Amino acid sequence: MPQVVPRLPDLTDDHIEALAGSRDNVVAQLATEIRRLRDGIKEHRSATGHELCWLNDVALWTLIGEDAAPAYPHETLPVREEFLSQCCRYYESRIAGSAYEEPRPRTCIKKA
Repeated sequence: MPQVVPRLPDLTDDHIEALAGSRDNVVAQLATEIRRLRDGIKEHRSATGHELCWLNDVALWTLIGEDAAPAYPHETLPVREEFLSQCCRYYESRIAGSAYEEPRPRTCIKKA
């Protein structure tokens, strides 16, 4: 009898574990990949303190194969004062529980 798979929003870690043990190699590989991605997302979500900086995002991007080179993802950086003010706005948005929208830098420096 085929295994009944719940709708994706209802897919729990226990369901994924069961699928990872499937005799169907493709199903087992997909379940293993889902587990790896979910674990990374949970780690990202649970970040605290300085882990909330952009390095946290780089770790998340590496899960999907994005280049995590130190050039992250911008070729340029805002000038120091603007960069730090963006950090402050990000911090305030986390305290308020509101979405953070990164503004486009007004003045940039080209990274070496």
